[in-house]
Amino acid sequence: MTDANQQHIALLREKTRAERAIIAELNGKLDDLKEMLKPALSQLDFVDLYFLDPKILSEDRTPQQLARWLTAADGALVIAINTRTNVERLAKQFGPDARLIHAR
Repeated sequence: MTDANQQHIALLREKTRAERAIIAELNGKLDDLKEMLKPALSQLDFVDLYFLDPKILSEDRTPQQLARWLTAADGALVIAINTRTNVERLAKQFGPDARLIHAR
């Protein structure tokens, strides 16, 4: 594993921890809108428990293949961040106690 890939892994772990902290804080301030944070947490789980799983990372692959793998993990992290920022936008626009209306 190259130094660049090791740094990328460390950065991904740091970013997922930071994003989880932001979501946890936001979760404590919201009412119904906190339900919309679940997909973001799911994406973070996907990054941590799938892409960054030690068994998966130890599979035999070239440094370039690992770099592509980590780029896919970046994509899942971006989805989580975008989901959270969308919820923040909704909370700012409609207030933290905004209600969700479920259509059938």
